[in-house]
Amino acid sequence: MNAYDVTLVVPVYNVEQYLQECLDSIAAQTVFERCEVLLVDNGSTDGSYRLCAEFARRHTNTTVLVRRGGGAGAARNLGMDRATSARITFCDSDDVLPPAALEHLLAAATRTGAQVVVGMMETFPKPTNWAWKGYFGKGDQTFGSVAELPELVHSASACNKLFDLAYLRSHGIRFAEGVHFEDAYVGVAALVLATRLALVDQCVYQYRKRAAGNSTMDAIWTRRQNYWDHLRLVEHLHRMGAGLPDLSRAVLDLFLVRSYQGFALRAPDLFHGAELEDIYSRCRAVYRDVEPDLVLRATADARHRVAYLAFATGDFGLFADRAARLHKLSVRDGGACLLGDLPDRLAPLARATPFTAHLEHVREVPGTGTLRLSGRFDVGGMPMVRPLDAHLSLRVRGSRLSVPATQVRRRDMRNTRPDTEWGGFTAELPIDALRQGVHDLEFAVDAEGGQAVTPCLVAAGYLRGARVVEHGGTRVVAHWKGRNRAILMVLGTARRLGGRTVLGGLVAKDAKHVLRRRPFWKQRLLRLLTKPLKPLFLGRDIWLFGERGDTAQDNGWHLFRHVRTSGGRRGAYYVIRAGSPDRVHLAGLGHVVAHSSWKHKLLMLHATALINAYDIDTYMLPDGWDRTRYLKHLSWRVGARRIFLQHGVTDKDVSKGLHRNRTGVDLILAVSRDEGRFLSEELGYEGQVEVSGFPRFDALTPARGSRTILFMPTWRAYLTVASYSRDGGGREARQAARDRFLASGYREFMVRFLNDPALLAALDRYDYTLEFLPHYEMRAMVGDMAPDRKRVRIVDQNEISVQEAMRRCDLFVTDWSSTAFDVAYLGTPLVYAQFDADEYWDGHYQKGYFDARRDGFGPVCETVEETVAEVVRYMREGCAREPEYLRRAEDFFEYRDQQNSVRASEAIDSLIRGSKH
Repeated sequence: MNAYDVTLVVPVYNVEQYLQECLDSIAAQTVFERCEVLLVDNGSTDGSYRLCAEFARRHTNTTVLVRRGGGAGAARNLGMDRATSARITFCDSDDVLPPAALEHLLAAATRTGAQVVVGMMETFPKPTNWAWKGYFGKGDQTFGSVAELPELVHSASACNKLFDLAYLRSHGIRFAEGVHFEDAYVGVAALVLATRLALVDQCVYQYRKRAAGNSTMDAIWTRRQNYWDHLRLVEHLHRMGAGLPDLSRAVLDLFLVRSYQGFALRAPDLFHGAELEDIYSRCRAVYRDVEPDLVLRATADARHRVAYLAFATGDFGLFADRAARLHKLSVRDGGACLLGDLPDRLAPLARATPFTAHLEHVREVPGTGTLRLSGRFDVGGMPMVRPLDAHLSLRVRGSRLSVPATQVRRRDMRNTRPDTEWGGFTAELPIDALRQGVHDLEFAVDAEGGQAVTPCLVAAGYLRGARVVEHGGTRVVAHWKGRNRAILMVLGTARRLGGRTVLGGLVAKDAKHVLRRRPFWKQRLLRLLTKPLKPLFLGRDIWLFGERGDTAQDNGWHLFRHVRTSGGRRGAYYVIRAGSPDRVHLAGLGHVVAHSSWKHKLLMLHATALINAYDIDTYMLPDGWDRTRYLKHLSWRVGARRIFLQHGVTDKDVSKGLHRNRTGVDLILAVSRDEGRFLSEELGYEGQVEVSGFPRFDALTPARGSRTILFMPTWRAYLTVASYSRDGGGREARQAARDRFLASGYREFMVRFLNDPALLAALDRYDYTLEFLPHYEMRAMVGDMAPDRKRVRIVDQNEISVQEAMRRCDLFVTDWSSTAFDVAYLGTPLVYAQFDADEYWDGHYQKGYFDARRDGFGPVCETVEETVAEVVRYMREGCAREPEYLRRAEDFFEYRDQQNSVRASEAIDSLIRGSKH
């Protein structure tokens, strides 16, 4: 008789940070004494083995085994070979078992005699909604085949399952060794071969979704070996399933298609020549006879189906270079198709799904009486690397109006996914042709075989820029209905009837909104009640300024100070958190409002302009206001213009976040014609760029002579959790970011530079002090990097502003920060330390129009040694800037007259005045 009821195998490799939590959860099992625990160390180099050994010393049912090499699969196989009980399960060493997990699994196995018992798996810190979880919540169940619950095959892990060990051995089911995806060799094989399955309606496993980038499955699509490892799995399961009953075989085919679709889609991007041909021929051997309806069920969209269509037809060219083969749409049965000459059996695989269109921007074209609508569209599976060979149009239902749509190239879409570069469109509607009423908007494609039509949906940029457009006696509102369907509301103006004023449609809509208690109904009601009194108490035009919620030191503060001190604009207010140290900068200016106070909320109901140097929705919305609901239910009704002052020169390609169709911004400031041209032509701000110079530059007068060198690197999005994250990232995400930072080349450069012996000696020799000013988003990370030396210190932004630190420095050192432009404007020499170019361009921003080596204002360095050498040279030569860099700075900036704030405020005035006509 076995001494134990179940064997628990735990492969361990370099998980010291998480292992103790895992071991504690094992010891807390309600049937721990009946459990044989095998901890298999896979050659850990951290403290993991020590923790395992300590656990085994405390618990006699635990054995520590060592298996070097072969990965987790080899470690698990060793555990299977050494197991002494009749049943076996597995746990990864960074995960957690709920206290009664093994008890529930054992009870079900004893009660049902199932070869495989499956329990619920939950992920943490954030949940995952796998389709197979739908089988749970109905009590414990028993099945005769996986064909009765086909989605369960996608629960490929071995960790939320209890196996009959004799069943595994009799079928030769073992883990693959030395490869990824080893779980599925056991998890999937055991499920599809089983003739008795049991489901336990309890969570039996908690899987840690690591955010640190050091989990095995991270970067799954970028590791070339993953393509071969998963293909090997697919071939193994394909061979194993040869004798399965038809229904079970179909379930296995679902897994084979769904699990490899991402690799099949991306393989041509990573492989070429003989390697790609090998992948294709091996995939074709597996997938050529899979039923098309199974491919449809298993794949996400047409993009992923193209590869399987190529496998079915033997068309290697379609697999290897779909952009060359797919360029002309056809229409079949009212739907867009990628290929028109296919047999009926395969035609569904060429159906372009999803076929969608999103509206992102609606604006009146000044002086033309037309509305320009712009957005993006996706014809699923069609590579948008060139204009489509088809006619596009936008239709307004209810007005019997159809206008041509022009396909446009979008830099932001290309940067998100290269095959969507030509996925933008614009169309112009004559306002006079719109009838009163509510009109659905549709996007249509005319191609060989007919016309395909899809409703237009709303995007965030559409909601941010939505407001009332008045033309003649017509008011048009870009709005939405139902499940994000884009509509145009066409209304008449308020009119007089029988001596009484009849309220226009907008007020009626307010009343209906309030009566139905829809989101933000209280704010809509308060706005109606207070609007007549607004000019008396708040000012006729309300300009609401801000920056980050706790700062007043950038363009927002400088422009606010200007409008309050040069005429005391009555309706100008600044929003900042009550406890912010920066409130002192606003002393004496008046109209300073505490963030999230009742007055802040009231001002948001009547604002004419929201003016910020940072993201408006992140930093200007009162706490508790849901961003999406605000945009849908209140923002359009207030109609405030959005003015983005910027907090740095746009020299890089930030189109993914800053494109006009995403931001809804009505006016953006620039400092040079080059920057303005880039914003207009590449980021969609045609007619909405004001080359005024930055307001903060008006105060940029040099105060050199402090004998300081200011080191001010920018941040890295991939090394921290940004302050504008909606949920703050959570503890797990913040810890993961901390781990990435500690292991990064970014930190290594900072530490080496700040502690460089030659630099420290030169500071003493030439009598300079090095000030280190971390980026706002990195402040929490860098506190321990500077040496304890009197000539090196970290600058506290609560004690001195960034601008003041730049004004007084004699030499500036940065990496990629746009503050280099501020310093160049000041005339201060600078050094670029661009030590991580590949990583920076890959993970943070992409290249724009400005190249530091060609256009920059100082020498460019790539190593600590080069950077130190340039800094020492400048100190030795008295921090004098070379003529070439002086010339470049003079050529770049449009203005140097300290009138930037004047031009900026006049541009806002002009925008507001224009919106009233």
